[in-house]
Amino acid sequence: MKSLVIRQFTAALLLCLVNTVLAQSSGQIRLSEAQLAKSGISFTEVKAVSTATEGLRLAGSVVYPPNRIEIISTPAAGVVQAVLVNSMDRVKIGQVLARLHSPELLQWQRDYVQQTTQLELATKKAERDESLFNEGIIAASRLQETRNQLQQSRVAVQERAQMLKLSGMSASAVARLNSQSGLNPLIEIHSQSGGSVLELMLQPGQRVEAGTALAKVARGGELWLELQASRAQGDQIAMGDTVNVGACKQSGKVTAIAPQMFEQSQLVIVRASLPGAEKCLRPGQYLEATISSKQLPSSGWVIPSAALVRNGGGEFIFVRNAAGVKPVAVTVLTRAVDHLIVQGPLTAGLQVAVQGTASLKGIWLGLGVSGSEAK
Repeated sequence: MKSLVIRQFTAALLLCLVNTVLAQSSGQIRLSEAQLAKSGISFTEVKAVSTATEGLRLAGSVVYPPNRIEIISTPAAGVVQAVLVNSMDRVKIGQVLARLHSPELLQWQRDYVQQTTQLELATKKAERDESLFNEGIIAASRLQETRNQLQQSRVAVQERAQMLKLSGMSASAVARLNSQSGLNPLIEIHSQSGGSVLELMLQPGQRVEAGTALAKVARGGELWLELQASRAQGDQIAMGDTVNVGACKQSGKVTAIAPQMFEQSQLVIVRASLPGAEKCLRPGQYLEATISSKQLPSSGWVIPSAALVRNGGGEFIFVRNAAGVKPVAVTVLTRAVDHLIVQGPLTAGLQVAVQGTASLKGIWLGLGVSGSEAK
């Protein structure tokens, strides 16, 4: 009994292997129109490279270049008295964004007034000692000491004046400090360039320290596209390749390709510059861009990625014909997110399976019933 079971199992195994060899040698999977309709297998047309694709389609996002972001900070500690703009506002060069009350600025102004007074005294002393030296009353060493004191006073005044100008005070405001009403503890925070206020990091009544970031302003003009490419796609992209986005009329250029891949996603970041993009795109927007790579193949066939199946070391697609479906070996030239460019014995208009390929592969390898046996 046991030997009979073994012989039956061996016979079934040999039959399966024979069917597999026959299926792979002939290749043709015989399926009628009715069987294809009931099986859920769907097809799409093969298209030539020249008419079906303009380049690599990559997903990515729009970002501001770092050199177009201005971080505005306070030069001295103080309390925010007023915020004069809102986030997302457009601002002009030199526009006042906020006003601070700063005791520290008041101390700088007092120091400046004191140093200018010391400079006046040092100037008068230097003039007097010059006269005494010319009359032979004092020694040259005393005159040199007086000149050194005068130079130190000049440097101290220039230093304090520069600090006040950096705080936002104009030259005329600095010059008025020696008057009775010259001291002013208010700091006006100005925008150094025109653009859009991306973020405000202050509130009225908030106390801030010197150097605290108050606002982030983005200048208009150029935007960057940061696109995500696979390793194979990254190898086909070169600096200067043309980049197009459907929403924009003006083309951009590839300006940088990351030398390393991100460990988690295993993708390469490709940067493109798109002048005038603020008219058709918004920073932070997700999009799809097309790169017209000079390294892309100029001939071949475009098929959906879902059409490709692997068997052993080869890659195949299932082509529809009068008798049913037949596997055809192809060579993949490029791989995109949703399509492939391949070479093989194909012609434009052929129908290739894009759904139900797993079932077709099973029949082809003899793991399922053949078309003549399917009900």
